[in-house]
Amino acid sequence: MRILQLIDSLDIGGAEKMAVLYANELAQLIDKSILVSTRKEGALKGSIAPSVSYHFLKRQGVFDFNALIRLVQLCKKEQVTHIHAHGTSIFFGSLAKMLLTNVQLIFHDHFGSLQQRQVWKYRVSTFKANFCIAVNEDIATWNQQNLNLSSFYIPNFSVISKSVSSNEKESNSIFKILALANFRKEKGHEFLFQIAQELKLRGIDVVWQLYGRVSDLDYYQHLRALREKLELTEAVVFFENESNVTRALQQADVAVLTSSFEGLPLALIEYGLAGKAVVLTKVGACETLVQSEVNGFVVPYGDAKEFADKIEYLYRNPDKRSIFGERLHDEVSRTFSAKAVLSTYLQLLEKMNDR
Repeated sequence: MRILQLIDSLDIGGAEKMAVLYANELAQLIDKSILVSTRKEGALKGSIAPSVSYHFLKRQGVFDFNALIRLVQLCKKEQVTHIHAHGTSIFFGSLAKMLLTNVQLIFHDHFGSLQQRQVWKYRVSTFKANFCIAVNEDIATWNQQNLNLSSFYIPNFSVISKSVSSNEKESNSIFKILALANFRKEKGHEFLFQIAQELKLRGIDVVWQLYGRVSDLDYYQHLRALREKLELTEAVVFFENESNVTRALQQADVAVLTSSFEGLPLALIEYGLAGKAVVLTKVGACETLVQSEVNGFVVPYGDAKEFADKIEYLYRNPDKRSIFGERLHDEVSRTFSAKAVLSTYLQLLEKMNDR
């Protein structure tokens, strides 16, 4: 197989990171692995493996004929068998498929909110897709029912090694809480601030480390102002647009997700592979991975007191942090490792080739 991963940018984000991960890991398993960014490069460019053939189309606008021809010519030159289009890149992939009759087009649907979707936009974008890969069962069902598109749930994966959690923590360092989430309203940073306030009132000294891409500048500026207003400047630290989170995972005592809705976030998989104890909101498919009181804590969105209770419990019980981290690591490794997911993925492609 010769598979091309198509993505609109290489900014820090879940879909973008998965495009790079697929390209990197498949390079060891197939004849040719190619990664193409259509509109924009970004911080993730530095994460592309040398074994991946990378190309940037410099696409301008929705209909860029020159960029489209470059993509088509690349596919013909490299004898691409599959275009794996992530998220919004599916429309450009559909345009290319009009000129590439022998190529299979895969739509990888990463986005968790189904209520806000406009069916007609998805129908227009996916008009040439052969089938869909979805990050959870609900999204797969939605595509099957609304787009009449054969759809299959394949979970996200990551390649973060548990060894990052085995490094010695800085001696006498402050308790660190890690949140990997792009700065968008649905990621629940205002809720996180409420939890931080609750812990501060209890006299629990922690530092919240917030890593993510600034995808909504107004919202991000609002958060910085809100941090000042709530007097959380010393407790909450922003790390915007950082692509390398390895050290943050090494040093974190607890990892959190405070979103109001999700699919199955890549951050949760990374927490698990790093062996972190987690506290997260009861959203999306997160509970398929985390069983509350068994390998983490799951809390209703908006209940800052209960969320703070769970963090305080982990703060005071390092043994329980280790147990939760080990159990989550084992659960994630079984289903969400690169080896497990890509085995399923390649079997699916073989099956669809036979149709």
